[in-house]
Order: sequence, then structure tokens, then C-alpha cells
Amino acid sequence: MATLIPALNSCKPRMTSGERRRLAERLESKLEDDYLLWYEVAVGPKNLHPDFIVFHPRRGILILEVKDWRLETIQSINRTTATIFTPSGAKAVANPLEQARQYAHEVVSLLQKDSSPKPSTRKRIVGS
Repeated sequence: MATLIPALNSCKPRMTSGERRRLAERLESKLEDDYLLWYEVAVGPKNLHPDFIVFHPRRGILILEVKDWRLETIQSINRTTATIFTPSGAKAVANPLEQARQYAHEVVSLLQKDSSPKPSTRKRIVGS
């Protein structure tokens, strides 16, 4: 079982009852023990909040932006925006793919600035 940060019980009240909560439960229960999941953690100086950051030490990082949309809700979508139907009419919102892309760029930027020692990829010869 993956580790969700913050713990599921503490972040459930902030989650939408639909997609985010169900996805959090599934990610936590279905992913292996060596996965870390963060829910709406602040990222970088822009204080961005991706819905989920999924990290595995060998497989890398995945950014997830969750929308509780149905196909018929989407009126149009392009690279930067989506127009969706809401009870109050059509509404232009950020394209979730672009949102996740921006979050990923911010994470990469932070990792590049990290000055902590990196594990060596070279093999050490015993006795040298």
C-alpha cells in the first residue's frame, strides 16, 4: 500500500466526494509500498497545488490533475483552456493537461535547484 501525505483521513474533508476521494483511495490501496503520494501539496515559489504527485524511487514522478467532468460537459478544449458547461452556463477554465504540465515544470525546476548529494551511479570497487 502506498503512503499518502497527508494521511487520507486528514485530507478527506478537503477532497471532492467524487473523483479525488475515490482516486486517492485507489492510489493508496493499489500502488505498492514504495510509492509516495502527495495530495494538494504546495510546490515552488508560485505555491502551485497539483491534486496529486505520485513518486516512485525508480519509476519517477507523475503529476495528476483530477477533474470531475463528463464528456458531455466539455464544450471545447485547446492547449491552454477548456470551455465546460456548468449550471450557470459556459465557463472557460484551465486545460488540466496544461495545468499538470506547469506543475511538472515547477517540480523539475525545484529538483534541479536541490543541492543535496545525489546517489552515485558508478559502481565502487571493494577495497579501493
